[in-house]
Amino acid sequence: MNKLKTRLLFLALLTLLFGTQYVAAQTVIPANDASTAAMVELCKNTNDIDAQNFCFGFGEGVYQAYLVNRPNNAKQAVCFPQQAGSRVMVLEDFLRWNQVNPQYNRERASKTLIRFFTQVYPCK
Repeated sequence: MNKLKTRLLFLALLTLLFGTQYVAAQTVIPANDASTAAMVELCKNTNDIDAQNFCFGFGEGVYQAYLVNRPNNAKQAVCFPQQAGSRVMVLEDFLRWNQVNPQYNRERASKTLIRFFTQVYPCK
């Protein structure tokens, strides 16, 4: 479990340092890497406080990387409503969304999170 957390943290740091384009540009995911399936498995355990906190931090890091790397003149694609609720609610939304969209489980968690954010919380 700690090895998975370390790899997900490393991916989050790469995303923050180099943006989502660098991470998404890699085509081969080594076994046991930071896939969506691995993140979902980690995040669905609501009894593991460390795992939950990691998931919240990873999601926030991916979102912040999206904001930082978005060109200033580009229209924002992700808009969380004021009444979106807590980060727990967003994580629950993601886990439900993932059950309906398992085709993304082999992709990197950061790429899938951006897809989830834009589909579930689009700007109008």
